[in-house]
Amino acid sequence: MIDLHAHILPGVDDGVKTEDESVEFARAAAADGIRTLVATPHCKDGFFENDRGSVLAAVARLRARLAGEGVPLEVVPGAEVHLAPDLPARVRDGRAPTLGDNGRTLLLELSLSQYPVDLENLVFRLRLAGILTVFAHPERIRYFQEDVRRYEAVVKLGAFGQITAGSVLGGFGREVKEFGDDLLRRRLVHVVASDSHDLRGRRPAIREAVRAIAAMMGEGAAAAMVESAPRALLEGREPEAPDLAPEAPARRRWLAGLFRRSGEV
Repeated sequence: MIDLHAHILPGVDDGVKTEDESVEFARAAAADGIRTLVATPHCKDGFFENDRGSVLAAVARLRARLAGEGVPLEVVPGAEVHLAPDLPARVRDGRAPTLGDNGRTLLLELSLSQYPVDLENLVFRLRLAGILTVFAHPERIRYFQEDVRRYEAVVKLGAFGQITAGSVLGGFGREVKEFGDDLLRRRLVHVVASDSHDLRGRRPAIREAVRAIAAMMGEGAAAAMVESAPRALLEGREPEAPDLAPEAPARRRWLAGLFRRSGEV
């Protein structure tokens, strides 16, 4: 399996803190059946200044350590890049690292609670620049939760979606799980990943979520979300996306408690 979104690089964001922890993190991922894990540190101005060069160097150091420890896990570079109006230029000049360092696939992070400005136009401009946009955990984004048509619009523009294993299993609450299930049924998400940050509450594990998706969608669809779809995105290719399901609620309003979160990660 491929885990497209994980915070394994030590000391660069709110994920793993030390290299020793990164090794144990990698062992846990391998034990779950993950064979390729994409290191996706946050990349956000003023908070986490992880550009292409620094990510490549950190991945090289970690790969050498894992090889020496005999951990059977391939770690490849990437980033979870926060929304910015000049993202096409940032991808070109290396300020916004891409998945697999392919220069083409961008894992895009939105604020969990703040509304983005002119999002459809940005996705369209990224598309024109030849960049594949993958939305990180859309099931947790308030802007999409309040009106699923907003998310459907960017998918129709050619974007893809990564749902988080913890959301599938109810780890972020009932409302997030229900919205995530709706996105799955409507074929609006294409990859499931761990978005793991540590070995406690947010572990590098996706197998259980894959089983849950298989029960809902079928084994073939579930397998594609951790095999062929993430592989295509790492290689800078568009994964095969199933036709969208025809029916769904046009608008969803969740309980106010859903938005009382302390963090944006």
